[in-house]
Amino acid sequence: MTCLRVVMIVLSLFAMQRLVLVQAAEPQDPSRLIIHDDFEIWSWEPITFGMRTSGRKRLQAGQSLPFEHRGPLYRRAKGFALPSGRRVAGGEALEGHSVLLQDCQIGLHGRYSFIIRPATKYRYEVSLKGSGTFHFRAWVGATNPTTGEFRWLGFPNLIKLPVTESWQTERGEFQLPEFDVTTFKVAKVSCAIVVEEADRILVDNFSIWSLAAP
Repeated sequence: MTCLRVVMIVLSLFAMQRLVLVQAAEPQDPSRLIIHDDFEIWSWEPITFGMRTSGRKRLQAGQSLPFEHRGPLYRRAKGFALPSGRRVAGGEALEGHSVLLQDCQIGLHGRYSFIIRPATKYRYEVSLKGSGTFHFRAWVGATNPTTGEFRWLGFPNLIKLPVTESWQTERGEFQLPEFDVTTFKVAKVSCAIVVEEADRILVDNFSIWSLAAP
């Protein structure tokens, strides 16, 4: 019985050592997921005063509203603070639910604010279908530390992808471009998915990872 116990201990130690060696040999993923939007969960929220005002202007101009509404409520995707496009399901969706975007931007206030930093690399993955060009655009603001003056440094497209009529999953990397920060220092970076007026794009499984420095 004692010999059997010794053999079991030796085998256990050998297995543990092998597991440690295997884990050490496997490359570790240094990335950190900071955004994952699958657009599966939606809720009905009260329409704000600002939405009513801008909505009337769009309708008077012959434009459609970029969100679904029912009486005093509009449908919004989980994680967003403001309208987030129109929910689609069934054959048009990738799986479950997707979002339809047309002549709008989503995520600028809240969802995609303060997640992108200078001098940091990111990778992304997104599934797209429709017509036009998908933009993930940054609003880069800066302040003068001496005077407190604020100004916009630029509005670069961090992701710009042409969209096809069938679902395609796109992957890549991006980094905020460098700006002249001699006088004005970057203070805020807000981003949004932007779809132009003539474009009609379905979006699903939009994810961003922050990549650790080597």
